[in-house]
Amino acid sequence: MGIARFVMALVVPAVLASGPAAAAESARIPLQPRPDRSGFSNFVTVAVGGGAPGEVLLDTGSTGLRILASAVGPEVRLTDIPVTYSYTSGNVLRGVLGYARVAFPGSDPAVATEREIAIQVVQSVGCKPSKPDCPGWRGGEKGVMGVAYMPDAAFNPLAQLPAPFGNGFIVAADDLARPGLSPHLVVGLTEANLAGFSFAPFAALPDGQQPPGLKAWNTKSVRTCFSVDGGPEGCDGTVFDTGAALGSFEVPDHPVGRPVRRGALVTTRVPEAGMTLAVTAGRAPWRNRYRYAPPHGGVLGFNAGGLVFRHMEIAFDAVRGRIGFRAP
Repeated sequence: MGIARFVMALVVPAVLASGPAAAAESARIPLQPRPDRSGFSNFVTVAVGGGAPGEVLLDTGSTGLRILASAVGPEVRLTDIPVTYSYTSGNVLRGVLGYARVAFPGSDPAVATEREIAIQVVQSVGCKPSKPDCPGWRGGEKGVMGVAYMPDAAFNPLAQLPAPFGNGFIVAADDLARPGLSPHLVVGLTEANLAGFSFAPFAALPDGQQPPGLKAWNTKSVRTCFSVDGGPEGCDGTVFDTGAALGSFEVPDHPVGRPVRRGALVTTRVPEAGMTLAVTAGRAPWRNRYRYAPPHGGVLGFNAGGLVFRHMEIAFDAVRGRIGFRAP
């Protein structure tokens, strides 16, 4: 079991919203535990096109809802536009572009997109030739809901919720820091629910295929520095990724291509946010596992991994283009 330590440069008491008017400014969406019993809750329940509720991976490292054809309802509108989407894990999704309303059963208050949004209706899940042992989709996983802000036609569904819910979200899954927590998302950022967060910017991206009026941000651009046992830091653009089982980074005093040894102290630092997190490395995915790796992915950068979310709340601001961190 890893040991975590936190240092936050900005500490402000949280302010709780109250009253009917305040309640309407944001909504709470439950997060469900992973089917692998890792303890991390990064699945969310969706109902697509009038279909039955099903669980999809909440992925802050990708963009767009990509869901099995068998999991969508009768109100989905299919096109003949082929879509192929791949992940660093090696998974490759093939299917077609579709349009459907997306609802979030169990949310309080109830939230759903007001109109049809673009999604990928997945017809097959395969592997890249370079990674023939990719993980695929296991158990009851029906798809992936990417909630990053890359300029893709299948854009972040949370950004397409009606006002005021679409302006950003908070991932509250820090169960290692707050035992007994019921993990959840908060959609709809307010001055009250952002109290106590410290922020770093995302780099802006030019408009692409995202819906009109919505901004695109490079969520892999957060300048983050990693070090091991107090050694020299490696700093680069980094994504904070609920869909990554381990953190991966490069430092000057260790060769890439191997895991960080068990018992080493890994420090993650975001200078512009004044955030520092120290975790004792181990071998448990989603908890304390790290690997030395160069910047990678379609947009090059490091990956802080999903384990960071188990130690602090993390906010994604769709309007101002920034990421926020709040430790208990």
